Amino acid sequence: RMSSELIVDELTGRASAGSIAVTAEGGTVTTNLQQGLAKSWVNFDGSISTLSARDSFNVSSLVDNGTGNHDQVFTNNMGSVNYSVSGAIADNSPISSNRNNVFQAVAESASQINLNCFGSAQADMNHFYGQAHGDLA
Repeated sequence: RMSSELIVDELTGRASAGSIAVTAEGGTVTTNLQQGLAKSWVNFDGSISTLSARDSFNVSSLVDNGTGNHDQVFTNNMGSVNYSVSGAIADNSPISSNRNNVFQAVAESASQINLNCFGSAQADMNHFYGQAHGDLA
């Protein structure tokens, strides 16, 4: 078996320009490459007054809606509000200090998700993470 390296700047599907099938691990089924990619993600400190991403992808801005309530605004919108979101929050160590907090990520619109942290009250955390998966517009 020969190994090879493919170096390209762009991949385009032959049957459909925006769809590339990849053979799955077992070799008998395929998965759609575009559907498996995160369309937006962010890592930011929610405890400071001026929000800025530590690192991100497809995020134009972060909005502070008040204590523990933040919006992740996309650079490129999703195709509809019917996409999947996830995320997490954490304060500083020890990890046991995070167990009484609840995190909620909601697809508010095609242009943003809401990241919300609360326990007995809204809470700002040092670590907020949000991700979106689905179809871009």
